[in-house]
Amino acid sequence: MSDLISEVPASSPDFQSEAAQKLASLFPEVIADGKIDVVALQTLLGADAAGGGERFGLFWPGKTQAIRAAQTPTTATLTPDRENSVHWDTTQNVVIEGDNLEVLKILQKHYYGQIKMIYIDPPYNTGNDFVYEDDYTDPIGTYLDITGQRDDDGKLSTNTESLGRFHSNWLNMMYPRLKLARNLLREDGVLFVSIDDNEVNNLKLLLDNIFGESNFVAMLIAQTNPRGRTFDRFIAKTHEYVLAYTRSSSRNAMQMIPKSEKAIATYNKSDVNGQYRLIELRNRNPVFNRENRPNLFYPFYVDAETMKVSLVQTDVHTKEVFPRNSKGEDGCWTWGKETAFENLVLLVGHQASTGKWTIFRKDYLSERSSLTKSKSVLLDAAFNHEHGKEEVGKLFGKTPFNFPKSVSLIEYLLRLGSSHSDVILDFFAGSGTTAHAVMALNAEDGGNRRCISVQLPERTDEKSEARKAGYETISEITRERIRRAGSKILAEEVSKLDGRAETLDVGFRAYKLVDTNFTKWHADASMDADKLSDLFTQMGDSTDDAARPEALLTEVLLKLGFSLTEQVENMDVADLQVFSVADGLMLAYLNEHVKPTLEQLRALVALEPERFVILEDAFQGDDELKTNLVQECRTHGVDLWTV
Repeated sequence: MSDLISEVPASSPDFQSEAAQKLASLFPEVIADGKIDVVALQTLLGADAAGGGERFGLFWPGKTQAIRAAQTPTTATLTPDRENSVHWDTTQNVVIEGDNLEVLKILQKHYYGQIKMIYIDPPYNTGNDFVYEDDYTDPIGTYLDITGQRDDDGKLSTNTESLGRFHSNWLNMMYPRLKLARNLLREDGVLFVSIDDNEVNNLKLLLDNIFGESNFVAMLIAQTNPRGRTFDRFIAKTHEYVLAYTRSSSRNAMQMIPKSEKAIATYNKSDVNGQYRLIELRNRNPVFNRENRPNLFYPFYVDAETMKVSLVQTDVHTKEVFPRNSKGEDGCWTWGKETAFENLVLLVGHQASTGKWTIFRKDYLSERSSLTKSKSVLLDAAFNHEHGKEEVGKLFGKTPFNFPKSVSLIEYLLRLGSSHSDVILDFFAGSGTTAHAVMALNAEDGGNRRCISVQLPERTDEKSEARKAGYETISEITRERIRRAGSKILAEEVSKLDGRAETLDVGFRAYKLVDTNFTKWHADASMDADKLSDLFTQMGDSTDDAARPEALLTEVLLKLGFSLTEQVENMDVADLQVFSVADGLMLAYLNEHVKPTLEQLRALVALEPERFVILEDAFQGDDELKTNLVQECRTHGVDLWTV
C-alpha cells in the first residue's frame, strides 16, 4: 500500500543528493560502493576536468563549509502573518521576516528557475554592520535563539575588522546565499548586487565562481554621494558599485532603456513617415577602410536639386560621392550595395560649405530607436543616497533607516533586468526600497511585476530614530515602508492610472520564518535520558498540537511546490472542514482531532482533485480506513499524500 501513498517531504530539496543522482545517471561508471569516484570522473572528463595542480580561483578559510551550507536542506518553514499583511486575498507580493539563508532554501521548491531579476544590497562589511552569523549545524535553532522564539539567549554578532577572518566571514555568509539565489533565476534571469570598495573585488571573484565569468555583464558605477564622503582617507568617494550577472548567455536577459529627452530631441526632422534624424552613412571608424572593406567602397550619385540618391549615374544624378574622410582618404560605407539599393528612399545627399558632398540616412524615431543600451556610469542625481533619504523621510516624517537606496536607482535596474509581468526578489530587503520601486514602476508603465522581499529581524539600535519611532526590528520598517509607499502611490497616481487603481497591486502577504510544525528528530549525543524520553513521546504525533491549520497548510504547500500567493478557500464537504487550493486542484484535510468517516472521505475524493493531502494522525490508528481511502483515490485517479 505504501507505493500508493506519497509522503510530503520533511525538508527543502537536498541538492547535494540530487547532484549526486544526476552524476550517477550521466556517468554510472564513476559510481563505486554507492559513492562518486572523483578520480574516475576526472579520468572520464579528460581535458575538460581541472587537475590537482595550481590554478586561479578564489579560496578562503571556511569555503568548503560554505559550499555544504548551500547544499544542506532545511526543515524550517514559513507561517502566515495576516495581521501584518495588506490585501492578503488579492496581492501577489510577499514580505518574509527571517534568515535569508533558510528562506532561500524554502523557496527552492516552487521558485526554482522562476525569478527574472534579483537585486540585493548586502552588508558592505564595514566592520560595524555585519550581523549574519550562520551556525550550519542548527541554522533554524540559531535563528530562533537570536529572534527570541526560544528561551535560550542569543544575539547577533558583528564582524569587526579586528577579527582575523574578517573577509572570510563575509564570504562564508555570501557564498551559500548567492549559490541558492542562482538556482532561483530563470535562464534569462539577471542578478544585481550593490557593493562598495570593501568587498567589491572579493564579490566579483565570488560571482565569477558561482555564475561563471562568461555571465558577467558589467560593473556599474553609481554616483550616490556627489559631495564625497569626508571621512574617507585621501580621496572622498562619491560612488558605489552595482555588479550585474546573467543566469546564462540568453540574449533576452537585459533590456534596452528609454533614451533621454536630450537624445530624443536629436530627431529634429520630420516627413510623412514621422520624426527622424540624419546619420552619416560613411563609417567613421578609422580602422575600417577601402583596403579591408572593399565591398563597402562604391559610389553614390546625387541629384543636386532634390538631394535624392541613386546607385547609378543618370541625367539628374550627376554628383559622384565616395566615402572619403576630411583628408580625402578612402574609407567605406556602413551599408553594402545590396542594403543601400533596398533602402535608397532613406538616403539623402548633402553638400557642405566646403563643396564636399556626403551621404546621410534617415533614422526614424520608433519604439526600437527610442531605446538604448545602459551606460556603465550612472550619474543621474535621482540615484543619490540623499534622494533615497528624502523618499523615506516623506513616508515616515523622520528617516528611520541609514543610507536607503534611491527608488529611482532600483527602477532603473528594473527597466534593465525585467519586463512587465516578472517576479523580482530582494533577500536583503532593508527598508523595502525594491518593493517600493516595483510598485512605483508598475503604476508608471502599467506593469504587473511581483516582488518577494526577505529581511532578517535585526534589532534596531536603541538610540536610533527607528527605535524612537517604535520600530524594534529592521523587518518592521520593511513592512511599514512598503505599506506606506503603496498607499502614497495610490493617492498620488490615481488620476494617472486610467482606471487601474483597483487592479494596481500595492499589497503584500507577510510571512515569518519558524521551525517546522511537524515532528522531527531533534536528538543529539549530548541529550540526557529525560529529554530523550520526552522526544519519543512527542514523536507519537506527527504535528505540533499548537500549530494552526493554516500554518500546517502553508508548510505543506511550500514543500509540495506551491507558491506563496496560492489561492486557498475553506470548504465544508460532508461536514468536514477542508482547504481547497488553486481552485480545487488540491484538497487538504489537516485536522488530527476529528477522525473522518469513510463516507466523508469518499465525498472528498468524489470531487476528483488532482491531489488529496491528509494528516497521518487523522486516521487515529485506523489502518482499515486508510486502506479504503487508498482504494477510493486509485479509483478516481487522485494522488494521495500524507504528512
